[in-house]
Amino acid sequence: MRLVWLAALGVLAVVMAVFTPYVYRTESTWQAIDWTVMLIGTVAFVAALIRAELLIRSQNRRTSSDASEI
Repeated sequence: MRLVWLAALGVLAVVMAVFTPYVYRTESTWQAIDWTVMLIGTVAFVAALIRAELLIRSQNRRTSSDASEI
C-alpha cells in the first residue's frame, strides 16, 4: 500500500514541475516564489519517503535472513 501513495505523490511532483513554466510566466513574483517552495518541498518529501521505504525494506530483509539462520 505504501507504494501506491508514493507513486501518487511522485505524479503530483511531476505535474507540478510541468506547470512550473506556466506559473513563472503568468503569476506574480511572490506567487512564483511560493510555487517554487511548494515544488521543492514536494520533491524533498517524496525523496524522504523513498529513502524511508528503502530502509524499511532493507530492515525487513535483514530480519527475514536472520530468522532463517536460526
